[in-house]
Amino acid sequence: MEPVAPPPELEHTLPVVAYGPRRWLYIGLGCFFVGLGGVGVLLPILPTTPFLLLASYFFFRSSPRLNRWLLRSRLFGPFLRDWQRHRAVSRRVKFTAISVMLVAVAGSAYFGDLSLPWIVVLSFLALIGIIVVLRLPVLPRRS
Repeated sequence: MEPVAPPPELEHTLPVVAYGPRRWLYIGLGCFFVGLGGVGVLLPILPTTPFLLLASYFFFRSSPRLNRWLLRSRLFGPFLRDWQRHRAVSRRVKFTAISVMLVAVAGSAYFGDLSLPWIVVLSFLALIGIIVVLRLPVLPRRS
């Protein structure tokens, strides 16, 4: 009996699940990127968003169960679901990300007793992060 191919309109939404060693590599990479995303929540200079998108990419292709777990996460789920459905983020996510970066840089510069070169490097990294966040598409307002 031949396998039945999915209808063309659904073909792009179904994951191509990896098997064997590649599956375990993808699961490992997904876990690694979730870990980096979690660290990014605590360290505002480390970007959380790209790591979570990578984790979702690898889980989607290796373990639908782990991908569902990530999408149902209270902390990461809403952002990832918005990105998957609309390829955009909410204004609140943008505002929060930029605010946290600015507070972290200002706090580090003021309380961290950093030399001027370190403040410049920190500010430059934050500027890159802010530019990335500003370039993300915004979810349309719900009517």
